Amino acid sequence: MSEPDKRPLWIVVVLSVLAAAALWGASTLTWIDVPEGTVFNGELRDDLAGDDLVSWPGPLALLALAAVAAVLALRGVARRLLGVVLVGVAVWVVVLVLGGSAYDVDLSARAPGYDSLPGSPTKVWWGPASALAGAALLAISGVLLGWRGHRMPRMGAKYSAPGDRRERARSRDSDTDLWNALSEGEDPTTRDR
Repeated sequence: MSEPDKRPLWIVVVLSVLAAAALWGASTLTWIDVPEGTVFNGELRDDLAGDDLVSWPGPLALLALAAVAAVLALRGVARRLLGVVLVGVAVWVVVLVLGGSAYDVDLSARAPGYDSLPGSPTKVWWGPASALAGAALLAISGVLLGWRGHRMPRMGAKYSAPGDRRERARSRDSDTDLWNALSEGEDPTTRDR
């Protein structure tokens, strides 16, 4: 049996890390440029970032990073299900951003001394664009997982459960396997036969 191609796995890992960075960026970038003298939640503000308006970009960035670990640990159908979850999260992010609920804030309060200054808040698209880019990257990695996830390589036997190690130790026949057991910290003379 031929060895699976590692390229799709690394593409998914890189896309998920980039999605996490884009979603994290969406939480820190400006979404609303506020005119001078505007009060938001009791503070004098000049701009509002994503984490001021919505709570989801930061946790979804962490979810994208957790997906990296899950992609490396899972195999088969579980990877395909993870792909479906990532596509679902990406669609949800698009709905949240394009739905405009982040912009439903009351910015009519003025600080004392600023009552006569004109201006109204303006939407800045850097933050939402970063969130949409993160959603697109998550969607692509989810589609790749759903399509090719079961064919991607999985972590080596070094990371298997201890029961799997015992099964491997029972199947060792050659001197090379005995030397490998020693290098892994196992004592080949005490194994069960």
